[in-house]
Amino acid sequence: MFAAAPACFLAGWLLMRPIGGQAEPGGWWTAAHAVWLAGFVMFAAMGLRFGGLITADDAGAATGPTAGRRAVLRASVLLVLLSSLANVVQLALDLVGGFRAADRAELQDMFGGVKDIPGAEQLIYGVGAQLVFVGLVAFAILAAVARRAEAWTAALVTGGTVVLAVAMGFGRNHWLVPVGMTVLLAGLAVLGGQLTRRPARAADS
Repeated sequence: MFAAAPACFLAGWLLMRPIGGQAEPGGWWTAAHAVWLAGFVMFAAMGLRFGGLITADDAGAATGPTAGRRAVLRASVLLVLLSSLANVVQLALDLVGGFRAADRAELQDMFGGVKDIPGAEQLIYGVGAQLVFVGLVAFAILAAVARRAEAWTAALVTGGTVVLAVAMGFGRNHWLVPVGMTVLLAGLAVLGGQLTRRPARAADS
């Protein structure tokens, strides 16, 4: 899951290359968005998995660093779940549009109709869809602080996210985009392995 979700993220980007990353209904568009949809469903499942970081001993603490870590954990879970849901909605709409549209212009018109709904563009196409990466970084750092993962793993996840964010500023077709996705994939894959191998323990033990 930790590797499969970002792998789908990267695979969808690669599947969009034959159509130049443009809104173009057809086989490549459908395949890319179906893979992305599967990926963000797995990102949501990953968010639920984060709860395993809290141990029974942690749950009994109400103050101090442990309480703070629990608050960060809950925030990261919420960000990943809600933002993944925003992406799932976006991708479902994209897939329906891709099936119904005859050409690029018609597909763009469909997107325009959705984005005209108050708040829709910000929630499912804008910042709402990006917050999943903030949640992933927060969790990776928390896992390192709680000694469930190595600091360099959190650095990989953070670095991949930063590279991806900077690259997207140049456009989603920029060559740095897959670099950021690949670094994020490596970081999350290692993070998943470290969480599996290291038993949960109280934060201060």
